[in-house]
Amino acid sequence: MMIWLNIWPVAILAVAIGCAVPMPVRWLPRFTALVAVLLLASLFMPLLGLFHPADALALWFNITATVFGAFALWFSGPYVLAESRLHAWPDSRVKGYYLGLYTFVGSLMAMALVANYLLLWVSLEIATLSSVYLVETSGTRTSLEAAWKYLVITETGGLAGLVGTVLLLLGVGRNLTAWSLAPAVVSHPLSATAVVAGMLLATVGYGTKAGLAPFHTWLPDAHSEAPAPVSALLSGVKLAGAVLIMDRLFMLTVPVVSRVWGQDILITLGLLSLAVAASFVAFQRELKRLWAYSSIEHIGLIALGLGFGGLAILGALLHIWTHGINKTLLFYNAGTVRVLHHHSALPSSSGLLESTPYTGGLLALGATGIVGLPPFAPFWSELLILVGGVTQHHTVAVVLAMVLLLAIFGGITQRMPQWLFTPGRSGKRRVTEAWPLIIPTMTLGVLLVVGGLALPALVPQTFHQAAVILGLARSFSH
Repeated sequence: MMIWLNIWPVAILAVAIGCAVPMPVRWLPRFTALVAVLLLASLFMPLLGLFHPADALALWFNITATVFGAFALWFSGPYVLAESRLHAWPDSRVKGYYLGLYTFVGSLMAMALVANYLLLWVSLEIATLSSVYLVETSGTRTSLEAAWKYLVITETGGLAGLVGTVLLLLGVGRNLTAWSLAPAVVSHPLSATAVVAGMLLATVGYGTKAGLAPFHTWLPDAHSEAPAPVSALLSGVKLAGAVLIMDRLFMLTVPVVSRVWGQDILITLGLLSLAVAASFVAFQRELKRLWAYSSIEHIGLIALGLGFGGLAILGALLHIWTHGINKTLLFYNAGTVRVLHHHSALPSSSGLLESTPYTGGLLALGATGIVGLPPFAPFWSELLILVGGVTQHHTVAVVLAMVLLLAIFGGITQRMPQWLFTPGRSGKRRVTEAWPLIIPTMTLGVLLVVGGLALPALVPQTFHQAAVILGLARSFSH
């Protein structure tokens, strides 16, 4: 019974899939909106004692997955309608998209709620396979190539992740079927060698799923070809979830090997990810591909925060939320640009502020936030990560990160005026903007400006306890 109380919100998506299969396609947008409302309502169930996540970190990530999953369902209604009209999608493709999206959102919630490490791996695999299917939704040659690349690379990593998870759990003497994520006292560890081998394989496996460099090669193609709501969920939720699972596994190894091993792995991958993003952002001429490289940057920042420890863990958890708001806005905006202009690449989609002022304005807002400028939400989480790194004596890594962040800032600010101001090939002709596409993105813009920090303020105890689970020094408690 207690296990059911841990995970029952996932059943909302399972029931939705069962209802959607026989449902006429024309009903799906309204039905999807109802599913989104039910998901948001499930967030209030802990207050009634009807829902008990395994721990505070599970609750925190479930809130993130649920909120952004509901946004994806909301935005999908007008977005899929516009795409299906523009590209003449058959009804089977539209229904397939909705079924795939329900599966994807449900698996992301399961990544938060299941309290068994092997089932976490299964949830991440379902999230991967459902998103591979969704990447290929448009049915073009480039989307098929991107989906195939995504599948081959991440499933190779998935196999390494499974072997690494099993080796690590056996190495620390844990029962593979235990319904608990908390570290336990090691009674009879197999060997430190097995634990180290498990850590390395888990790094490859979960690092690939998270898109951390050097395992990131699938990510730019998949993000640029996926439907906008799918790209947003990939960037804002799935990547962060994979890193959190990896860090949870590293916590289990502390009785057998030093905590420094896991920290150094996360810091190294974080810096490599920043370096990759800094090397490529300035050369991107397609909007979604630009934000894909930005996602590599920000998942690197989250890894850095978890690796630094201390106050930086608060920053990493906050950054999952603030980056999710900002990047969801930007991917929805890029999807809107594609729908309105039939493309989002330079030079054809330039001059957005004049041709589509609301869409261009939201792009300017989102781009200003994603480069880390105050007073937008990502600035505060990035600041916590960097300050936390200094307080934990990772000064060299912090300096390197700041240099790379400045390079990324320069690359994005160099590109943005070309989308916003340069007249496109079609001149400065105004394009009618669809309000059903604009309103969800505007809502995210409001959250970015005034509500980016609202969630930690509303649930401060949960937020702090989640950080403590990941190793936050208790000296930071109030």
